[in-house]
Amino acid sequence: VMAIKDYSPDYFLITATKKGIMKKTALQEYDSSRRDGLIALTLDEDDELIGVKLTQGVDDILLATKNGIAIRFAESDVRYMGRTARGVKGIRLEANDEVVGMDVIGDEGELLSMSTNGFAKRTNLKEFRVQGRGGKGIIVMKLNDKTGSLVGIKVVQVEDQLMVITNNGIMLRIQVESISNQGRSAQGVMAMRTGASSVVAFAKVLMKDEEEIGESEDDEDSVGSEESEDDD
Repeated sequence: VMAIKDYSPDYFLITATKKGIMKKTALQEYDSSRRDGLIALTLDEDDELIGVKLTQGVDDILLATKNGIAIRFAESDVRYMGRTARGVKGIRLEANDEVVGMDVIGDEGELLSMSTNGFAKRTNLKEFRVQGRGGKGIIVMKLNDKTGSLVGIKVVQVEDQLMVITNNGIMLRIQVESISNQGRSAQGVMAMRTGASSVVAFAKVLMKDEEEIGESEDDEDSVGSEESEDDD
């Protein structure tokens, strides 16, 4: 769900699917009071929407995959299309890989990466060079059996808080500044302990008015100390 104050002609909606298909549509095209909704994009039968971002047409976009690959490209590389269009390829995926996260990259912040087994790290945005849309990308997180696969990425500020929820309903709130800043090829630190049958399913950066969503009952579980070596 995305709150829209007005349908300014200066704004666009960028969409991304798990198969790496991107589309940019003028926000004005969604200005409608129809109760049955509007078609936002045309999806292939085996594809699904994984992210929507509001942009002004001048930023960079970053896509990340479950196998720990990311690509950063200029938003201008995604041409304007109508609501019912399918879109264009944002990243070239390897076999058995799929896109799990998208965010808009500006001048500030760091990229937070998180894995299914609760490992996380912050990485400087400058480590992700701008490439051409549709390329293979570069590593965003070193993954192995201990870390699990990548569950998502978020552009964060050090003062932010992160809400993480597992597939069995356990929620933990984490201070972003407590997560180590590491290079692209590091695996990160254990930010949330998960059990044998538990994996991280969802992570959200909390806005200021959401920071009262509850505290962790056990502060020891918020951030671990199992840092990896950054072997670029």
